[in-house]
Amino acid sequence: MARTPHVCIVCCEHVPDDKRVTHKEARSFREAGFRVTWVGPYRPRSGEDYGVDFQYYPRGRGRLGRLSHARRARLLAATVPDVDVYFAVEPDSAAAAVRLARRSGAKAVFDIHEVYHREMLSRWVPRPLLLPAGALVRQQILHTCARCDLVVGVSDEVLAPYASAAHETLVLRNCASAHFAAGEPAEVCPPFRKRFTLIHGLSTVAHGTPAVIRAMGLAAGQTPDLRLELFDAFDNPRAAEWTREDYHALIEQTRTSAMMNLRARVPHSEMPSILRACDAGIIAYNRQWGIASLPNRLFEYMAAGLPVIVPDYAREIRPIVEHERCGLLVDCEDPEAIAEAILYLNRNPQEARAMGQRGREGFIARHNWQVEVEPLLERIRRWCR
Repeated sequence: MARTPHVCIVCCEHVPDDKRVTHKEARSFREAGFRVTWVGPYRPRSGEDYGVDFQYYPRGRGRLGRLSHARRARLLAATVPDVDVYFAVEPDSAAAAVRLARRSGAKAVFDIHEVYHREMLSRWVPRPLLLPAGALVRQQILHTCARCDLVVGVSDEVLAPYASAAHETLVLRNCASAHFAAGEPAEVCPPFRKRFTLIHGLSTVAHGTPAVIRAMGLAAGQTPDLRLELFDAFDNPRAAEWTREDYHALIEQTRTSAMMNLRARVPHSEMPSILRACDAGIIAYNRQWGIASLPNRLFEYMAAGLPVIVPDYAREIRPIVEHERCGLLVDCEDPEAIAEAILYLNRNPQEARAMGQRGREGFIARHNWQVEVEPLLERIRRWCR
């Protein structure tokens, strides 16, 4: 008789309210009937707990303190009884999970979210040292992957640099939950509404915010009633290259301040209602971040029935948008190209609505989290039979 699986999620950096780790993976484990314990650094949690047992260790101070998290996570996770699967979400927590699993006979899973030895490392290492440091980090990650029972990647692009060392791999895309498509879709470009509203996401350089703002200024010369919804990320240390002062200087320079709606960040549960009030969604990552990216927002836009504007250089995003015929592919480092896409959707409301509908149908059939996560759940069930 199969036993109830017990999954211990081991974190060194992820917060208790993380969209993927808590609101998708942990929630799915619980909905599948698994026991779930979450071990990670303390940070106040505001979202639903889904019946997860959250256990915290003290967060270290600064970068040196961050280096202590793997040991703290391993020691705390070692006190959790009867674990079947240690599910790690960073390279250092994966190394800890391997040690825990080998000692107890459990399985170790490493869920890879980023290409750690390239873009991620640039936050820690000076540029002249990136290549040698990256090679060392990749070798260490490959060593960890070789000792895991399953290596999961958020996309093919992210998984590829590490897949050769793994015994078994699985791509688990960051799709939105099926509930994002519940209720009515967005009313895209309805005849009764003159304003065209574009939703962008977090306000950062990596997300392409400066190019999008410049595009809004260019498009406004031909269709003045535009609005951009974006979210405040200025307190995020990872986005330090784009300050609040930079934002205000740019919207003054481009004369777009009246078009901007800079929102405070909201709970994930509030996003569907915000999306339904928009006419299109844009993902504008620059090339440094966008080539390999496959963000959750793409699937949220599709679920809401919004046509999308996305980078033509995004290797993971492009095939989805082309297959579903749900949006426009442009150079998102070029404000003029973005402006042309905005104007096209605004001037062709029937086609914009058709794109949004096709994207929504594709999301419901092929691109929602519940469809995507089932192979992972089945592997864990199989291990516990």
